[in-house]
Amino acid sequence: MPPDLRELYFIFGVTAEKAQVMETAAGNAALAYVALFVDTSNITPEMTEWFKQLLDDVNSKTFGALLRTIKRSINVDENTLAVIDEALKSRNYVTHHFFRHHNFAIHREEGRQTMIDELKDMGQKFETAQLLLDGLASCLHQLAGRSIDFGKDEGKRLEARGKRVSI
Repeated sequence: MPPDLRELYFIFGVTAEKAQVMETAAGNAALAYVALFVDTSNITPEMTEWFKQLLDDVNSKTFGALLRTIKRSINVDENTLAVIDEALKSRNYVTHHFFRHHNFAIHREEGRQTMIDELKDMGQKFETAQLLLDGLASCLHQLAGRSIDFGKDEGKRLEARGKRVSI
């Protein structure tokens, strides 16, 4: 296997991960909106069960469905929405059409480089959209008077475990 083909597959994997992180950020923004209306110091067992169901619902939604929910619920700047909408289109393209679109280009060095460059560009779009969605969630939490910052110690503890964490 040529080294640039390995690189192509590697960059595809990195880009797919960035797309998933971006989708998680959209879910977090949707949950942060719901949390605006909850007194977290007074959670009943029934509310805990409802939150579990809500989390399952958010985790089962596609990025597009989450984005539609956010748009219906929160007044977000048009420029921000345009960046996130573009990331959604790119995410769908990468997930469903990327290799089919490039078809035989993968068999030539120039074609593989074009594919790598395109994936890197889309990865940047996903990172930008993720930052915007993280910022939105953070602002919503601040409006509610809460902080969601794990802090460096908690992040390092989770990284050191190096295991899957159910979220």
